[in-house]
Amino acid sequence: MHSFRPLPEEERPLDLNVGEQIFFRIAKEEARYSATIVSANDTNIVIRANGDMPLKALKGDQLIISCPDSDFYTEILNRDNTMFSVKRLWCDRREFFRVDDVFPVDCRKIKDAGAAKRPKLVAGFGSDTGTFELPEDAVHPKLWNMLVDINTKLGMILERMDLQAEGFAQIENRRVNLSATGLKVTTREKAEVGDNLEIKMLLPTYPPIGILAFGRVVRVHKTDNDEYELALHFDDMDEDIRDEIIQYTLKRQRELIRSQREKEK
Repeated sequence: MHSFRPLPEEERPLDLNVGEQIFFRIAKEEARYSATIVSANDTNIVIRANGDMPLKALKGDQLIISCPDSDFYTEILNRDNTMFSVKRLWCDRREFFRVDDVFPVDCRKIKDAGAAKRPKLVAGFGSDTGTFELPEDAVHPKLWNMLVDINTKLGMILERMDLQAEGFAQIENRRVNLSATGLKVTTREKAEVGDNLEIKMLLPTYPPIGILAFGRVVRVHKTDNDEYELALHFDDMDEDIRDEIIQYTLKRQRELIRSQREKEK
C-alpha cells in the first residue's frame, strides 16, 4: 500500500495550502468532486476526496484540480481509496482573468447547498431593447417613435423591478477580487472553511448585470476590524455566467491599465 506522507512545510508551494478545500475532475469529463489538500510541493500533490468518488479515476488518468487562483493539470501516480497522489503536468494560472474592484456584493450562508437555486443572470435596466423598424402600414413617424420610446422605458422599468425583486438593488459596495472561478470579499458575517454561501453580485456594466451564484468557503482570514476576508470557490457555475465574469474582468483590467498609463504621462 502506498504511504501518503505529508511533505515538510518548506516544500509546500505558496498557492496550495494543507487543509485547503479544492475541486477536481477527470480530464474531458464535467463531473466535479470536492477534496482536501493533504500535502503538496513543486511536483507532487496529495488530495483526499470528500464524499462520493469517481470509480474510474485510476493510475495514469489525468485530474484537473481547480483552486481560486489556478487549474492544476495532473496525472494520477497512485490511488488508495479516497486518497490520490498526483504529479503536476502544468499549471494554468488565471491572473489575466482576475481583477480588484469595488461593486455591490452580498454573501449569506445557506444550510443546504443541495437545496440552493441554480445560478442565474438578471439583466439590469437600460439594456438594449432592439431595433424597431417603421412598419409599411400607414403609421405616423412621430407616433411610431413615441411608441418605441414608451416600449423602451417600460423595458427599463421591468428590468429595474427584476433587480429589486431579486434583492440586487439593496446590496452595498464591497472591495473584491473577482475571477471566473471564485471571489475574495470581506464581510461582517462570520464564516468557516466549507460553509456554503449564496452570492449576489451587481456588475457595474451598461446595462448592470446581476449575478446570483453559489460557492464554498476555501479560506478565511479575520481582519483587525473584526471582519472576515473570505476566499470563495464558485459551485456549478453555468458557462454563460462564467463568460460574463471573464468579459467583465478583462474589460475592467483594460480600463485600469489605461487609467494607470494616463496618470504616468
